[in-house]
Amino acid sequence: MSSAIAPDNDAKAAWWDDGATVPLSVVIATTKAWPEIEPCLESLHQQAQAVGAEVVVGDGHGQGLPPDVAERYPEVRWIKWPGGSVFFLRELAMTQANGAVVAVTEDHCTVMPGWCERILTAHRDHPDAAAIGGVVENGATTRLIDWANFLIVFGPFTAPIENGRQPAISLQANISYKRRVIPRAMSQLGIMEFLFNRNLRDQGEILIADDQLIVSHNQTWGFWGTLAAHYHNGRSIAGFRLQQISWVERFLRLGGCVILPGYLLWTTVGPVIRKRRLLRPAVTCLPLAALVVTCHAAGEFVGYIFGPGNSPQRLA
Repeated sequence: MSSAIAPDNDAKAAWWDDGATVPLSVVIATTKAWPEIEPCLESLHQQAQAVGAEVVVGDGHGQGLPPDVAERYPEVRWIKWPGGSVFFLRELAMTQANGAVVAVTEDHCTVMPGWCERILTAHRDHPDAAAIGGVVENGATTRLIDWANFLIVFGPFTAPIENGRQPAISLQANISYKRRVIPRAMSQLGIMEFLFNRNLRDQGEILIADDQLIVSHNQTWGFWGTLAAHYHNGRSIAGFRLQQISWVERFLRLGGCVILPGYLLWTTVGPVIRKRRLLRPAVTCLPLAALVVTCHAAGEFVGYIFGPGNSPQRLA
C-alpha cells in the first residue's frame, strides 16, 4: 500500500478529515461464499493499492473471502459477521473504515479502471460535497428479467447522467461519502443508501453526480428469484422507514402502495426510455418491470403492517 496517504496542506484543509489514516476506503458487503466477490476484488485491488486505499469487506457468510486473502489482497480488511444483512454489513464496514473518503460498491459489481483515483479527484474538486455518485451500467444483458431487475433500481443512473449537484445520485453500487457524514455507530438495521442519501439532502448537504465514475452491475436472480428479491427489498424499505415515521405517515404509505407500481415505473424505467440509449431493452422488458414493481409494492404493503421480518437477510 502506498505510504503517501496525506494530501498537501491546502487540499487537506478543504476535504481531508483528521480522523482518517488513508485517503480512501472501499466498502463491500457480501453474504455469499468465495469466489462470488472475486471479480469485484480483481477489478479493484491494483488501483486501490495505487492510491493507498483500503478495501473493507463485511462478510455475512463467514467464508466470503479465501483463506489466503492477506497474500492475494493485502489491501483488504475482512470483517466477519455471519448472518448479517447487506445493510448491516455495509454500515458495520463503514463505521470501521479509516478513509477520508468512504466509497461503496457491491460484491457483484466490477469497477472501471481509474475508479479509485477518480473518486479522490472528484472529492478534491468538490470539497463541500457530502456524497458523490456516478454511472451504473448493466452487466447482465442476456435475459429480459435481468434488465427489469437492473432498471428498476439503477435506471436513472445509466449513462448519460447530468454532472454536478443533483437531488438524487447513484446508490450502493457506485457512491462515495466524505468521512464526516459516515455513521459512527451502528443502527438497528444498518444503512440503506436510498434513504441515507435523502436524509443528507434534506439536511442541506450537497450531492454530486460525476459521469466519469463508472461501475458495471452484474446480477442475475432468475425469474422467481427476481420477483422474490424485489418483494424483500420493498419490505426492507418499509422496515427502515418505520424507524423514523409516525403512525399517520405509516397509514398514508400503506394506502399509497396502490399507486406505487406506476410511480416506480415512471421514476426508474421512464428516464431510461427518455434517454433513448437503452430504449430497446427498456421497452421490451416493460411488462416484466411492471410485474417486478408490483412485487416491490406488495413487499412495502406487508412491511408497513408487519415490519421488515427477515427480508433484509434475504437480499444479497
